[in-house]
Amino acid sequence: MDQVQPQLALTRPTAVVLVWGFRVSAALLLVGLLLTAVQGETLHTSLEGIPDLMRELLDGKGSGVVGLGILVMIATPIASATSIVLTCLRIGDRRYALITAAVLCILLVSAALAAL
Repeated sequence: MDQVQPQLALTRPTAVVLVWGFRVSAALLLVGLLLTAVQGETLHTSLEGIPDLMRELLDGKGSGVVGLGILVMIATPIASATSIVLTCLRIGDRRYALITAAVLCILLVSAALAAL
């Protein structure tokens, strides 16, 4: 029984982050695609930089909303790994927290290199 509680303490926050990350991302993508179709604009073939994305969002363009949906999709595993690290530290599992922190660093470096 002692093993069940730490497992639940770890899986619940992680599941919440993953489920809501997917839901928000899917909703943004759907709204962005609908806006793009209504506005008659074309979508980008690659993710624009943050300043361009913000400009498109402020202009009310569907492509900006699609780009934001993609960013949320990319950020979801990062948020999930962060949740796992914090939960592991809270329940006292330093080894798994360290392993997940290494995975989190790899995700962050990969995202940063992809942004270049």
